Amino acid sequence: MSAAERELGREAARRLLGGASAFWLFNPVQAVDAAHEVIVDGHTVATRLYDPVEDAWRLRPDRVGVEILVGEELGPYAVVEEKLRPGAVVEPRRVGDVEWSRGRWVALAGGGLSFGVGKVLGPGRLRVVKAWYRRRRVQWRHRPRAVGLDTVVEANRAWLEEREEEAVTWLQGVMREHSGAAYMAGVSGGKDSAVSAALAASAGVEDAYSVDTGVEHPESLATVERLASRLSLRLHRAEAGDAFWRGFEAYGPPGRDYRWCTRLIKLAPLAKLFAETAGGRPVVMVTGQRGAESPQRAAAPRLAESGTLGRGRGLVAAPIQAWSSLEVFLYTRLRRLPLNPLYREGFERIGCYMCPASHLAEFRVVERRHPGLWARWEEALQGYARRAGLPWEWVRYGFWRWRLSLPAEAARLARRLRLAPSRLLARAARAVVEAGAAGGCVTYRPRLVRPAPGPVEGWLRAAGFEPSGGGDSAEALGGAVRVLKERGEARLCAGGGALRAALLASAAALTCLRCGLCAEACPHGAIPGPGVVDPIRCAGCRACLYACPSSVLAELAGAAARIGGARDEADEEEARGRRGGYSRGRGGGR
Repeated sequence: MSAAERELGREAARRLLGGASAFWLFNPVQAVDAAHEVIVDGHTVATRLYDPVEDAWRLRPDRVGVEILVGEELGPYAVVEEKLRPGAVVEPRRVGDVEWSRGRWVALAGGGLSFGVGKVLGPGRLRVVKAWYRRRRVQWRHRPRAVGLDTVVEANRAWLEEREEEAVTWLQGVMREHSGAAYMAGVSGGKDSAVSAALAASAGVEDAYSVDTGVEHPESLATVERLASRLSLRLHRAEAGDAFWRGFEAYGPPGRDYRWCTRLIKLAPLAKLFAETAGGRPVVMVTGQRGAESPQRAAAPRLAESGTLGRGRGLVAAPIQAWSSLEVFLYTRLRRLPLNPLYREGFERIGCYMCPASHLAEFRVVERRHPGLWARWEEALQGYARRAGLPWEWVRYGFWRWRLSLPAEAARLARRLRLAPSRLLARAARAVVEAGAAGGCVTYRPRLVRPAPGPVEGWLRAAGFEPSGGGDSAEALGGAVRVLKERGEARLCAGGGALRAALLASAAALTCLRCGLCAEACPHGAIPGPGVVDPIRCAGCRACLYACPSSVLAELAGAAARIGGARDEADEEEARGRRGGYSRGRGGGR
């Protein structure tokens, strides 16, 4: 509400949002950082956005909100004669309460029943950033209704109970069909796993599992305990210990496109836990997976083979695959399930406290609630940035969250800060791996080499090659693939799919953290211990390579070789114009 009053004025903010007693829905939308459509009484009235540079939430009028502000002459609005088109620069003929500071938002009305949002360029000049045409007149209440959450839950009780009955019945059918399996409900401290665990308990599941990655939110650990107690589930906890920090030393910070962390601190401990508790039976993991979370999950079946446990060793059951986020939240309220307090702080999802999938707005909450945890993480990032010659903004504005490429919004933020996007990526990569491409060959050397204990030829065979040589060096494809473990480097002259396979095999051979996930993933029993492949029993299926955390290093090596230290001309020009150049850290990253 404070952001709305700051951007629109008190009267306009109360007109659109109705004050603290109204019921608001926040729908996540794409932006440079956290952003949500604000829905009141079923209408989109505004969008709230976190501005990383200003370190503040802002509120932009939208759709119905724009029409109300213009129609009732409230807040910052303007009227122009021409039809509104995105990108056009307009000079309004009538304005109300507009502050002509560059970057301020203004509700717009134009010719032909066109409406939009403008951004101030300077006195009397606006750029249209969004425009639409009215198709029907919205019937808007005089004031948004004051509706409590319990009222909303009761209004939807019948539908929620119908959803509950269907999910429990489906899960009981799975349990009858796979009666010999061990059933365990996953609980992470998030809302989705809370609901799926509650449904599993109703279906007759008695055991739950969670993973303490070593970098969990304290609130999540407490919520897991409360939920297991509330549902009377036996809780089995997998412990990752200091695996995250060992992974950081080898691979650098994790990224949205560089997820070594999931394999190392979640899947590896979980595979060990199931091996200890399932008694040799296949495991059915009941999870909070929902199709609305991503295109990959939308395409996933409700019951699927587990990628964590390896082929034929277990299944993943997703009773809430078709549920919406709103249904999940309302169900937690209906059944009075413990809810992680971080959701009330604005978190969209709950992962590790420095998860690269998080928004900067969420990091600021962690920094405020747990300064000791955040200080350790920021110190590690700053040390990495100094070694890589990266600027302090790389830490403060979260550019470490991408390693292979920056999305458009992040690249725009970088340029807003007068940083060169490709230069950030190249320097961050070179801190982990030296790589180059010449003459159709890729050569690379991991900065921190922790070779696998077994001979190189086993890893080449795992990738589907017929190796020659042995011991600490081996080659394949007539010498086109060479891995020299004693020198910690690889030279790969293969192409297409063979190059990717060679990258995976060499990365596993040169950078092994002994997590044991390869042994758990192998369906042929060809890996007797972490990092050791029996070339006789190996079938070359690559299951171990796809499971290995070092597979992300292979992707990074390939990307670094393609970049080759090159920077496009536009980036160079921006870098030259940047005051102070690329620093080695400054004042704690502030």
